Amino acid sequence: MKKIDITTLEHLDQLDQASFNQPQIIYKHSTTCGLCDIIWDIVKVSDFELNYLDLLTYRPISNEIERRYNILHESPQVLIIKDGKCVYNASHRGIKNEEIQKQLDLYKVD
Repeated sequence: MKKIDITTLEHLDQLDQASFNQPQIIYKHSTTCGLCDIIWDIVKVSDFELNYLDLLTYRPISNEIERRYNILHESPQVLIIKDGKCVYNASHRGIKNEEIQKQLDLYKVD
């Protein structure tokens, strides 16, 4: 798993642009949430490249994600962005590596 920290709105804009070439995964995490820690332990062993957002440090970016993709904020939460739109999201115990991979395969670029 490759983790890229989202720390600026510019990074979110770059992520949007990159999503036109390949799907981008956003993982939203609260560092004080026990469930987030459990899900992170599952997700971090994946082969995905994750754009990681620390919700407590970068709450304004989380708010922009909610506004931009029209997805109600939750944590932990995974969003898959393709062509600048959220094409999949899952929260809490609904986050599963197998399902994320299945969704990525739908948008695979040959």
